[in-house]
Amino acid sequence: MKAAEYWTDRYDVEWTSPSDNGPMDSMPFGGGDVGCNIWVEKGDVLLYVQKSGSFNELGEYVKLGRFRLTFTPNPFEESAAFSQKLRLQDGSVTITARGKKSTCDFKLELKCWADVLTGSIHLVVESTRPVAYRVRYETWRHRDRLLEETARVQKMGDSSRFGSYSFVGYPGEVKKLKDEFRYDGSTILFYHRNPESPMAPNVGIEQQDLAAYKDQLYDGNKNLTFGGKIIGSHAIKSEGGDGNYRGIDFKYLALESKGTSAKHHIMIATHRARDAVFANWKKRLDDRCGQVQRTRGNVVKNRRWWRNFWDRSRVVVKPKDRDATDPVWKLGLYYQLGRYQFGCNYYGDSPTKFNGGSFTVDPFGKPFDPDWRCWGGDFHRAQNQRLIYWPMLKMGDAGAMRAQFNLYRRGLPGATIRVKKYFGHEGALYAENTDATGLAFPLAWCWPPNGFSAEKRIRPQEVPFGDARITGFTKGLVERGMMYSASIGYHFTSQLEHAYMILEFHRFTGGSIEKYLPFIKQSVIFFDQHYQKRQMLRNGKPFDERGKLYIYPAMACETGNMPNPADVVAGLEACLEGLIALESALVTNEEKDYYRAFLDRLPPTPFLREHGGHTMLASGEGNNRTGGTRELPQFYPLFPFNRITPADKEEMEIARETWRHDTTIDLNSIYGWQQKNIFAARVGLPGDAMALNVKKMNNANKKMRFPSFFGPAYDGMPDHNWIGAGMIGIQEMLLQTFGDKIYVLPAWPVDVDVDFKLHAPQQTVVEVSFRDGEIRRLDVTPEEREKDVIVVPEL
Repeated sequence: MKAAEYWTDRYDVEWTSPSDNGPMDSMPFGGGDVGCNIWVEKGDVLLYVQKSGSFNELGEYVKLGRFRLTFTPNPFEESAAFSQKLRLQDGSVTITARGKKSTCDFKLELKCWADVLTGSIHLVVESTRPVAYRVRYETWRHRDRLLEETARVQKMGDSSRFGSYSFVGYPGEVKKLKDEFRYDGSTILFYHRNPESPMAPNVGIEQQDLAAYKDQLYDGNKNLTFGGKIIGSHAIKSEGGDGNYRGIDFKYLALESKGTSAKHHIMIATHRARDAVFANWKKRLDDRCGQVQRTRGNVVKNRRWWRNFWDRSRVVVKPKDRDATDPVWKLGLYYQLGRYQFGCNYYGDSPTKFNGGSFTVDPFGKPFDPDWRCWGGDFHRAQNQRLIYWPMLKMGDAGAMRAQFNLYRRGLPGATIRVKKYFGHEGALYAENTDATGLAFPLAWCWPPNGFSAEKRIRPQEVPFGDARITGFTKGLVERGMMYSASIGYHFTSQLEHAYMILEFHRFTGGSIEKYLPFIKQSVIFFDQHYQKRQMLRNGKPFDERGKLYIYPAMACETGNMPNPADVVAGLEACLEGLIALESALVTNEEKDYYRAFLDRLPPTPFLREHGGHTMLASGEGNNRTGGTRELPQFYPLFPFNRITPADKEEMEIARETWRHDTTIDLNSIYGWQQKNIFAARVGLPGDAMALNVKKMNNANKKMRFPSFFGPAYDGMPDHNWIGAGMIGIQEMLLQTFGDKIYVLPAWPVDVDVDFKLHAPQQTVVEVSFRDGEIRRLDVTPEEREKDVIVVPEL
């Protein structure tokens, strides 16, 4: 009897031929805190495994290794029938084949999944004829390697150091240390162990003259060990060796089955922890291996976990159709696949990275190993990371957001020490590119003159904090305590955005945020004290002639030399109002009085400019520039900071005028992290929003086989913040939330059917079925929230 169809089945991905292009043709799967790429190549099944937070001594986010599985006899070698299928409803990949040769004319099925509960990988073989297997562990980290700088150092993508990022231009030796791997009885043990004093973050601590505070800073790389064991049913040691894959040499160890069988189970147990004593780490790995062998993949519990995951929310566009060539229907496909990719790191210790998460593969056309990725590992570009985490609120996946929040919580000591040392006041300052130490980004801080780095990587003459010559990025000069970077040197918005995201997490879920409140409060205090002090240094008074805070030098996202940036002021308003709204157990009345006074001394918003006879939103106060960057900070008061809502009729019309007439908006460019699709939804233009979302989400990489492996744009492959921005854009067409109000279908075209289930503040769930221009079903849970729902347009 055929099983009943589940709603995600329409979005399963199936291929009927093996890989033609190695790992570029790989399929993702994972769960808990592990992610895998799997593909079939020349008769072998290959697998990359990555575990969240596995940062080496250089801060690279490295894979645990490559695994290669071969069968004898082998129907994968020359197949008469082949299938490789990702089944979303249980998060698994199943590969089946029937061989052409008479010796291989039988069916073999390989079922692969990650156990969410134990962080282990399971490969289960069922065959209609007994087969033997051989499984290899392959590592390219079998010896120490120097990451050499290239002559074209200014083009980071040509540097082997780009995978560590911090050390591009570093004048010293950058050494990537080898792994350890050996037989351990009838298993293979493999691991990487960081030293007591790894280069990341210690080089940056020394660079920024903060060694005296080293013991107060979070160092997640110190004594970090990550790795695992391969355990196979009836496995014995096999011969090891060496080889070369895609231009990179490797060594391997192997296990093989003692004989043939119609069933085999191969397990990869993983473990990651910091411990000064390796024996302690090894004991915990062995304990984990025992658990993995006893539970054998927790099949039923994993099915239940993924079913609960998919039951929490959904977006099904054109639900009556199954036309995989229809770009509008495919919005639902990309949305679900993106959610699956993010869900594979639901319990990760480290955030899902914008630049590929756990699913990067060998860099296309570059002579670097599989660990290499654009923009590095343990440093996170905050304005990119946020696009992965905002959609989780409405998806109901808020439980996965704490890894991103913890990045800022762990970095708070460094972010406050830095401010106190260099500026002499309270508050926390996080770099736009931040890691868990909370320090400035070493690459953007720049290096001493050394005859090696390109000019743009050399730290110029330092001048005192508040020097009158500094008006933002100033070529040839840098303020003490500041980074020397035209793009991020004074870009401080993201700490406010993540503070606001935590406040919204609390508003949506009611979840505890006590341990994040010091980060939120110190992030806000920084702006008040920092810019009062700057103004005092300029003219002896803390405020401007209106008695308002003057935020300068500053940037509007990456647009420099911007007084009172719209994104910063909107972020401060949102955070201050959010703090005031919190219960008194979290924020005292005295603190609320301070936040109200701070609100009152912010410059009045929105900031406007006149251009071509039109009144439009400006990127900053007094700004009448027509140029700018693609972040479009003039729209940040709409998203992410919710300062302009559909109820604000006058401001919303100005926002629409801005959309229609602002020449900085290039609608031909929508790839990567660009947010025009989100802004179009927020200004309430269904036609533009749909067109931009369709364009954005139907622009996948033709070099990669998996549909939602987007890129390359700005951020490598697969580009997670690309698909994250697309998911937000789709959500904002369907559901917007401001205060207590819930706007349903605020920017959805009336001629496109959709079913959705999304989450709203106050632990509210909204389910809608929209057919033929009519709402056929509108369910709101709990019922008392129905009074807050506004259907837009009133159909």
